[in-house]
Amino acid sequence: MITYLFNPFRYIAGVKSLVAGILVLLLTAITGYFSHTHFPDLISIKLSPAFPLWYFVAQVFTNWLVISIVLYMLALIFSSSSVRIIDIFGTQALARVPYFLAAFTGFFGAMHKFGQYILYTRFHQGEPVNLTSTDVVLAVSLMIVSLLLSIWTIILMYNAFRISANVKGGKAVALFITAFIISIVATLFLSRYYLSLITG
Repeated sequence: MITYLFNPFRYIAGVKSLVAGILVLLLTAITGYFSHTHFPDLISIKLSPAFPLWYFVAQVFTNWLVISIVLYMLALIFSSSSVRIIDIFGTQALARVPYFLAAFTGFFGAMHKFGQYILYTRFHQGEPVNLTSTDVVLAVSLMIVSLLLSIWTIILMYNAFRISANVKGGKAVALFITAFIISIVATLFLSRYYLSLITG
């Protein structure tokens, strides 16, 4: 069970992982659209205003494509084995399954109320919000869940890369961290560009 949760790529790769992964990405974007949950960079999970559906789709697919491209390029350069592009892209798509679950956190009103409370008390924006102790407990619990889902996703992304590129040990860690940093910067920049298209 632990292997299936953290390293399912021993059993699924190639076309199967790509098809399943793309389906997961689409479901994540659609769920995020309805729950107002978006992913502004490679790992962030945040609440959003009522943006159009294309914004959520663009974010989700950009986050997948950017990290996949960077990892594939690094694998071509540093892996001693032949690397199939479909394995890198397919397993990276499937590695984002936890974010499909994270997209559901926005359906809980406590998260929105907590966000509005922070905006008003810290930044003096919006209207005052009355939070109950239940709201606080639920919001904090959901944030912890979101953090755990992010950690799970990172573990899956790393294992997907390690298996697909056939790299091990410190080399795998160094390459993944490099790709991770590059991808966070790139996806954040692209996400801000998408936002500028909406806000003008």
